[in-house]
Amino acid sequence: MSAMLELARTSLPPVELDGAAILENIRALRPMLRERSDEIELGRRVPDDVVALLRASGAMRMMMPRAWGGPEMNLVDINIALEELALGNAAAAWCVMIQLDSGLYSGMLDEDAGRRLYASLDTATSNVIRAAGRAHQVEGGYIVSGRWSFASGCLHTDLFAGGCLLYGDDGDEPLKDEAGQPLHRMALARRDQLITHDTWHTLGLRGTGSCDIEIKDLFLPADQLFDLGGRAHDGALYRWPAVLCAKMPGVVLGLARNAIETVEAILRERKEASDQATLALAKAHTLYASARAYVHGALAALGARLDAGELPDEAERVAVFLSRANAFQSARDAVQLLFDALGGAAIYAGQSALERHLRDINTACQHVMAQRRGQEAAGRLMLGFDAQFSFL
Repeated sequence: MSAMLELARTSLPPVELDGAAILENIRALRPMLRERSDEIELGRRVPDDVVALLRASGAMRMMMPRAWGGPEMNLVDINIALEELALGNAAAAWCVMIQLDSGLYSGMLDEDAGRRLYASLDTATSNVIRAAGRAHQVEGGYIVSGRWSFASGCLHTDLFAGGCLLYGDDGDEPLKDEAGQPLHRMALARRDQLITHDTWHTLGLRGTGSCDIEIKDLFLPADQLFDLGGRAHDGALYRWPAVLCAKMPGVVLGLARNAIETVEAILRERKEASDQATLALAKAHTLYASARAYVHGALAALGARLDAGELPDEAERVAVFLSRANAFQSARDAVQLLFDALGGAAIYAGQSALERHLRDINTACQHVMAQRRGQEAAGRLMLGFDAQFSFL
């Protein structure tokens, strides 16, 4: 980790890093992230020096395009990297999972704006896609106001992208597209232009610092608002906007694996285990491994389709969505099995990290992409019915 520490402490331009180097760097961070997990949780944010190490590892740049010097990693490898991060600390991994959207957003802007806002490959972008803001057209740009909840990583981000509805300069009704739907855009602002509300007092994932973000009557030039369905960088990774959510499973798979390793270490140290504990460990590992295989298979098929210059068909879209939801729910089932098997010892924070894993996975499973209504929408799509659900 010494090379990354040195890189984090210097002002030299970042070196080029390929996916293999980034994964090696991330694995080197695991002991430090585990050691500082209590600090991350109690502080309800990722400390600045840890953020610097994450940047130095290349974690924030995983989706940056090769044309800019980025690694442009594929979705399977990104999920593997996020899983490795979550083996160290789930909150840090969750923040990186959100903030590496920089690579996607940089290509949805005009070229000049993309280069200006993302001058560094390691720029972090926290974001909330939900249209909780209003952007009123004025000469040269927009006046933006709004308040967004669940802004993960906002306490150490460089930029924030908040979903907005567009309004005319004199209208109270949102502008509409040709289909009669309100126009949705993402508005990009710097961290020093944000108002942060300390709302993040939660069951789990406390270290993500996912506070509320507010913007009040902020002028943004027109080129700092972009369409999620707009143009992107060349390359397979940027052809389908729903890749925004395709990297989520890596975090919860890593969380489940972390819990499995935690309980396995406890049982090995005891040098004995009940039948209930050994069966729970076996079942938990099966849940994790099968969910991981489903995710990687679905993402590999998606990647092959995008590599061919095509968009995924309905079956591939369903597989990506269902494998993601299954990863969340299987991870929760695995952690609950282990928690039950460990008995009373599982509730003591000082004895193991298992109680934090349980809180973290239950918090993660409250995300809309992990819930049953998304699976219902995927089932409708399987039957050829209309399925109105974001990023399906």
